[in-house]
Amino acid sequence: MSNMEERYLNMMHQWLILRQEGKSIDRYLKRQGYNSVAVYGMAIYGRHVIRELKESDIKIIYGIDRRKVDAYMNIQVLQPTEKLPHVDAFINTVLNDHAGIKDCLAKIADSPVISLEDIIFESYN
Repeated sequence: MSNMEERYLNMMHQWLILRQEGKSIDRYLKRQGYNSVAVYGMAIYGRHVIRELKESDIKIIYGIDRRKVDAYMNIQVLQPTEKLPHVDAFINTVLNDHAGIKDCLAKIADSPVISLEDIIFESYN
């Protein structure tokens, strides 16, 4: 197993523990004052984030992916090459290039970029 696969596995393990304890990532977002988000990375982890946040009062304004992707659960997916509508924060679900994605989004938007991994592990506090 590669280091990246192990990171994803550990993150999903911790996320499952949170859910089993009745906790959701929306709690972290609310504590940070984020009411509207965009989800970067529309593969499996981005879709999990959307499914979880759909149960909360956090508004998912849109998804973002480098590939052209159809809407998911009625969430429009934009590419990071255009001016992006304002959100309180971006949730980056792609662990292997967080710094690069942060830099890319900083050029077209001014909202903070938070790694899903950080949200999961900081949700225990």
